[in-house]
Amino acid sequence: MLFQQSFPLEKLEFGVISHAQNLVLQGDICFGNCLVAKFDDRISTLEQLLFLLDGLFFHHPHIGHVQLPKSAWHTSTAWQALIDVFNSESFSRFEFFAHPINGLKDTTRTLFTEQFEDRACPTRPNNLSEEVYRRFDHEIGQFISFKVADPIQDLDLFHSWMHNPRVSAFWEQDWPKEQLQSYLANKLTTPYNLPLIGYFDEQAFGYFEVYWAGEDRIAPYYPWQAHDRGLHLLVGNESFRGSRFFKAWCTAISHFMFLDCPQTQKIVLEPRYDNQRLLNQITKLGFKKDYEFEFPHKRAALVSIDKVKFYKENFQC
Repeated sequence: MLFQQSFPLEKLEFGVISHAQNLVLQGDICFGNCLVAKFDDRISTLEQLLFLLDGLFFHHPHIGHVQLPKSAWHTSTAWQALIDVFNSESFSRFEFFAHPINGLKDTTRTLFTEQFEDRACPTRPNNLSEEVYRRFDHEIGQFISFKVADPIQDLDLFHSWMHNPRVSAFWEQDWPKEQLQSYLANKLTTPYNLPLIGYFDEQAFGYFEVYWAGEDRIAPYYPWQAHDRGLHLLVGNESFRGSRFFKAWCTAISHFMFLDCPQTQKIVLEPRYDNQRLLNQITKLGFKKDYEFEFPHKRAALVSIDKVKFYKENFQC
């Protein structure tokens, strides 16, 4: 379920309000951290209800649980739909943020199994297409989304980013357009890679490669587990550099990876060991630098975060 427009929320004592949409979600606190919601028939869609709940958890970090209004939920399509999603009249903060409906594109995925001589990898879902994730970031007041990179439509943008001296210093891929187009096209034909373009309110800001660690070049360098995901990234739009945006997109792309495959328990990165700007920022979000190691082409740092810590650090679960 994707939100189509932004409508920032204002904090109430025990809830949130959208003045633009004339919507309120509030209730009574019981057992210390549980909000028992009050029924409001102006909330007419599941989309609205999810947005209000997301804002509720953001503005009230002490709320760890939500109980739906028992006496009236059955009269509302939105409340009934939410109960169908969680199969319950109540749910925790973790259950809410870890559910695919909170940002992930709903799609049916076919499976593939990659064969290697030296290792066995499990069956995995094939790649997505078009937009794969969209969610409103209440801290910066913008939507953040990721779309699968198009080797033709996104080529000019990708080429300009790769030729940015700051980016090329780390990626070393300031190649001609034809070579970069082949590079993107190849990523789309290998199901263990997913190339994405990131957007803030529909303005492209960066490139992200999501990969299965067991099928990647990093596999020989750490004791990977079956569904570990990895990430390569760059921010090409200078307007979206800085710690404020870093927190937003790093949280969002990590959230996407954990939602995309419920079995994924760890995310890894292998930046160059001297990329101190990235290391300083990412460790603030719960990632840790495990150690340094030698790739054939660079000295790298293994950086990782596990699922439980990610939700604890970034969604206060």
